[in-house]
Amino acid sequence: MLRGFLSDAGALISAQRGRRGAVRGALLLAAGALGLQSGVCANPLLLAPTGTTLSTGQFRLEAAQSPGGRSGRYLWFAAGFMQFEASVISTHNVVGRSENILGAQWCFLPETFITPAVSFGATDIASQTKEGVAGYFAVTKHVSTEGVVPVLKEFTATLGLGVGGIRGPFIGFEARFPGGFFVQGEHDSRNANGAVGWQPISALRFKAYSIRHDTFFGVELSPSLF
Repeated sequence: MLRGFLSDAGALISAQRGRRGAVRGALLLAAGALGLQSGVCANPLLLAPTGTTLSTGQFRLEAAQSPGGRSGRYLWFAAGFMQFEASVISTHNVVGRSENILGAQWCFLPETFITPAVSFGATDIASQTKEGVAGYFAVTKHVSTEGVVPVLKEFTATLGLGVGGIRGPFIGFEARFPGGFFVQGEHDSRNANGAVGWQPISALRFKAYSIRHDTFFGVELSPSLF
């Protein structure tokens, strides 16, 4: 009888451990899914908008310089709060002209495993460029290709439509490869821009750019306070 009681108790303990393991696994899976969503790149991709925003407490700081300063430099800064993001792109050209392009975006439909991220936004709010203020609608979707395409880990596609300073449709993509390498490309409704780079850790990227037919080299930081 005692032996049977101990056997039943052991079975009950094993069952409880199994349930706890299943709950723990589900929590880890959910955390991984949240991590995937919070780890997306900021808006914009290079100069074209995307449908995603940084998460609360997450920042992006990026600087790009042309070789010898021949074509000036670009600075990007963005900060996220809930589903909102504020950004500024600061440009400085060789003749000494500077522009600070202010932007704001609301991701009203965050990305899920099935649906894309969908956002409304505005850029060049202070109208400092010759193109002027722009409003846009952008959709972005991440697709994990790991295990399906051996040389490609993840692909992100963006499609959007702008008015004002952004004339009509724009597109963009990012392809991530093993070893931390990636390629970015876009057409911002006026120019085709691109970048190739290496990401040694999650918050640091080294990049080489082609922006408006000029070459730049730079670094991107995306730390999170939380």
